[in-house]
This record gives sequence, structure tokens and C-alpha cells, in this order.
Amino acid sequence: MEISRRPLPSRALAAIALGLVSVLVPCGAARAQVTAQTLIGKAVSDDSQTKDINNAIARFRDRDIDGCRAVLERAKSSNAKLPPPGVMMAMLWLSVNQLQPARGELEDTAVKFPADPEPYLMLGDLAFQERRVTDASVLFDKATALTGSFEENAKRKRDFEIRCNAGSAAVAEARKQWETAQKHLAKWLELDPDNASAHQRMGIVLFQVGKEQDALNSFREAKKLDEKAVQPELALARLYDDARKKDTAKKLIEAAVKAAPKDPAVLLASAQWYLGQNDLETAKATADAALKLDTKSLEGRIVRGAIARVARDYKTAEQFFNEAHVQSPGNFAASNSLALVLVESEEKADRQRALEMAEANVAMYRENSPQQINALTTLAWVYYKLGRREDAERILDQISRNNALTTDGAYYVARILVDRGEKDRARQILEEVLANEPMFATRPDAVDLLGKLKPASGG
Repeated sequence: MEISRRPLPSRALAAIALGLVSVLVPCGAARAQVTAQTLIGKAVSDDSQTKDINNAIARFRDRDIDGCRAVLERAKSSNAKLPPPGVMMAMLWLSVNQLQPARGELEDTAVKFPADPEPYLMLGDLAFQERRVTDASVLFDKATALTGSFEENAKRKRDFEIRCNAGSAAVAEARKQWETAQKHLAKWLELDPDNASAHQRMGIVLFQVGKEQDALNSFREAKKLDEKAVQPELALARLYDDARKKDTAKKLIEAAVKAAPKDPAVLLASAQWYLGQNDLETAKATADAALKLDTKSLEGRIVRGAIARVARDYKTAEQFFNEAHVQSPGNFAASNSLALVLVESEEKADRQRALEMAEANVAMYRENSPQQINALTTLAWVYYKLGRREDAERILDQISRNNALTTDGAYYVARILVDRGEKDRARQILEEVLANEPMFATRPDAVDLLGKLKPASGG
């Protein structure tokens, strides 16, 4: 069995991606119902074309693709300020998660409207989301060059300038070119000073260039603009945590709770941090406080269940995960975690339910789903616990060959290797994962197993 593990993305890079999505239209369209405002709101201020655009959207929903395209082409011919028809078609395709036809529309638009920056911006956004950072960089550079000479529509030009800087900043952030990112974010904020996402990302960049107080101020500005933004002290604490400055992170976590003692989101984030430090008592008390403030919190139940699972209090973990699953049957974290604790039960019915839930998740979260690897890993562990070692090994071997093994998966592999008598390899895997990952769900089990594998004397 080949063993390799993919490094987990940093919180900073995740924030970059989220910030980029909030600026660029296509990705937002893929997560919400498309309206006329979605398609043309960044191009025109009046509603003279709304009826035609709504007609096109209705035709698209009725699968009259040619009719939809014809309506959009007529709308563009009557109002040159509208986006190219192919751009609007691409947004519609993205709204139903059809990437291939969307890309086709954008490629065609780049030929038919060579002076329009938008197809390059949309293709750059898609490339960045797929972690093709170099491709994204080239596309954003092309869009920036075209934007400089674009005079067709002042409203669209301003939107392009914002998106070009947001995209180029994202590329620089992904490459850890912090000074370059800062310059692009500053230009974005000049154009759109009330954008909370831009201030949030600027805070991350300022921290990386050693301006911690400025970073905190930027996070505070984001919070002023958007009450749903992360608590400023909490945002800074996460960055210190990533930098492995735990003492400073802890002080900021405490400051965040002091600043917002009645905010369940802040308390839950703090509970998760304490869980990551293996401070289970503080994590439990903080999560319980959050649940008292918001008794219906789905995330609160999941976090509290996770704390109980790490503490090996499987009955309590089952209670919270089951409540979360009942509250939101389609929530992957709830169903996946519930399967993992049910399989630890001595009751045959519980273990059968664990199998059914794990198999259902694998069937639901197939290729290209972000939950696929975790679903497969859980199914492998359920198989192992039910005595189906060959099935478990087959799944884990496939995952490891694709360089996608999670930290919990590494522990599962170590267990299988011990069963096969390959104790030295198992010990090597456990030592590596325990050295690099401060906390994961099966860490206590990994510590126990490693203790059994180490020689009795110091040899």
C-alpha cells in the first residue's frame, strides 16, 4: 500500500478563495438562482432590458437553449452596453453547474468579442478555483490589459477594474507574494472602499508583511461593514495559530470571547480552537455556552459532537450528531460523523446503521465532490470495524495512490498495516502524522497505537 498525504490548505488560502468568489459573478451565480440582475446588473442601471432577460432565463430553464441565445443576442443588439451574449449564456450554464458548456461559451466569446475583458475574467476565476494558479494569472493579466482600453461601458469598466485587482491579488496571495497582493487590494479598495471582503483579505496580507495592528484594524473595518464578518480578534488569532504562535493566538481568542460573549459564532469558533489544542474541557464548556445561547444551532451540535468524539465519549457524540442529522438530513458533516461513532457501538443495529449511512454518503458524494475523500475514508473504516478488511484496504489504497489520504485515513492505514505485521511502516506513518497535525479526530487512538508499537526499552 502506497502512503502519501495531501497537505491541508491553509485558512488564509481558503479566505482568498472565498473573497474571490464574492467579487466574481459566475461563481456566485452557480450557488444562487439566476435573475436578470445577476446577468446584467453590473452593466446597466435601468430595467429596460429586464423583460427580455427574464424571457431568456425562462427559455433556458425550459431547455430551449437556442431560443435563449436568440433572445440574448437581440437584447445585445438593441443595447450595446449589455455583456456579450456568450457571457450571459456562460453564467446560465454555471448556475446549473455545467462547466464544460460554460467554458465553451467563454472561449467563443473571446473570439467574437476580442476587446471584452469579461470572458478572460470568468475563465481566470474558474482556473483559480481549480487551483490552476498560473493559468489564472495569465487570464487575469489579459483581462487587465483589455480593461485598460475598454471604453464601451463605464459601469462595466469599473467592475472589471475591481475584478482584475481582486483576481490578481488572489494569485499573489496563493503564491505568498504579499507585497504584490497588498498593491492589488489597495487598488480594489480605492474603487470599492465599502467592500468587507476586500478589507478582510487586506487584513490577512497585512499580517503576512508584519503589520499586525494594521491587520487587526482592517478586520475591524470589515466587521463594521458586514456584521457577519469574522470577529476581528478571532480573525487575527487564526493567523497567529497558522504561524504556530499559540500563546498569542490564545490571548486573541480570549479577547474575542470577551468582546462578544453573547455571540454563538465566536464561542463556537473558540471551542474549535481549544479542541485543536486538545484542551477538551475548555472546548466543551465553550461549546456548551454557545448552545445555551442558540439551542437550535446545527453547527453547535456538530462541534459539541466532535469534542465528545475526540474524548471517546461516543454516547454523547452520538446524541449530538444524531440531533444534527435529524435537523439537517443532508448535512454531510452530521451524517459522516454519526456513522463514525455508531460503528464504535457494540449494538449490531447501530453498526448496521453506520454501514448504511457510510454507503449512502459514498453513493451521494461522487467524483469531483469535495466530500468524496472523507466519505470513502469513513466507509473504509466502517468496513474495517465490521471485519471487512480487504474492502477497507482496497479503498484506502486507492485514496493513498491519488495522494489524498487524510490524517484520520493515515491512522486507519496504520491499523491495517499493524494487522499485516508491518509494524515499522505503521510506526513511521503515525510518527509523521502526530508530528505534523496537532489535532484530528483519531489522534488519541493514534497516540495509543504508537505507544504499543514503540519498543519497551529505548531501542
